[in-house]
Amino acid sequence: MREIREQESKRRKRRTLGNYEVHVAWEGFASIRQISSGEIMHSRTPPMEEARKLYIEQSNLAERVRLSASENSRDSTVLVLWDVGLGAAANAMAAILCYEVEARNDSVRPLRIISFENDLDSLRLAFRHSRDFPYLRHSGPAGILKEGFWQSRQHAGLSWLLLPGDFLETMSTAPAAPDIIFYDMFSTKTSGDQWTLDAFRKLFEVCAGRATELFTYTCSTANRAALLAAGFYVARGRNAGEKLETTIALTPAACGVPSSCRHDLLTRDWLKKWNRSRAKFPEEMPTDQHAAFEQVIRGHAQFRNSKRRDCTWMEAEAPVSEGRASAASARP
Repeated sequence: MREIREQESKRRKRRTLGNYEVHVAWEGFASIRQISSGEIMHSRTPPMEEARKLYIEQSNLAERVRLSASENSRDSTVLVLWDVGLGAAANAMAAILCYEVEARNDSVRPLRIISFENDLDSLRLAFRHSRDFPYLRHSGPAGILKEGFWQSRQHAGLSWLLLPGDFLETMSTAPAAPDIIFYDMFSTKTSGDQWTLDAFRKLFEVCAGRATELFTYTCSTANRAALLAAGFYVARGRNAGEKLETTIALTPAACGVPSSCRHDLLTRDWLKKWNRSRAKFPEEMPTDQHAAFEQVIRGHAQFRNSKRRDCTWMEAEAPVSEGRASAASARP
């Protein structure tokens, strides 16, 4: 009996590392669970399935890396993808595999992936158990774990860089501003400082007027309000797992990009939900700043003529500077 218990203990230790453990869902797929919070990465859907559906397909990544007939690979611009919250690397690897498929079939532009992570134990653990995480059977994760950088041998334009540490501190050190952001941090209960108004303001400023799209799994009213107050436009994303909706945020410049006009922007009807919400104002915001915050949300250019759900009407009404002015007006 004692021997059986010791064997079971060794088996559990092999499937844990630091604050993480391998979790097997009743459907049979494996994911990573954070022990201290109980949060599971990709809890109801296989990691790569969720990564493709929520991030790759919604961002139109395949189409965006593909060169048009009038472009050539030498003069094409680099597409920069920020993978915020690397975790066990499902989102980054989904992007890499998408690029490799497109590169076999068409001419593609360079793709530069920059991942942000403050604890690599989740990736190290998943990498040890590549039988449970087959998408990690690739040279990319090995390069990231060993060198913090990976360059594809088959595709000169495909690279992957790791920026370790707190995202709020490292985002300003990134070598390139993002065109696409996969925002996949743990929830506000575990990583609350990554979902604040100040965090999204910093991110908005880093985008520096670029046509940037952000995709995230949350549909939280509080998080959507914080994104709006920071200067982003906010749209409903497709369902993921048990969530009926996810969230897409766009910089003002992105609203003039034809590919962004397919997004289902929040309309004035959402303001009624926000007005009823218990999380109407950020928890960290002093009461005397609530009125200014509310003014920013209600006066956001997104809600003018908002019976239309696409971005086509915004190009004339929402210059890049407007989002910044709105964000600044609610600052303490």
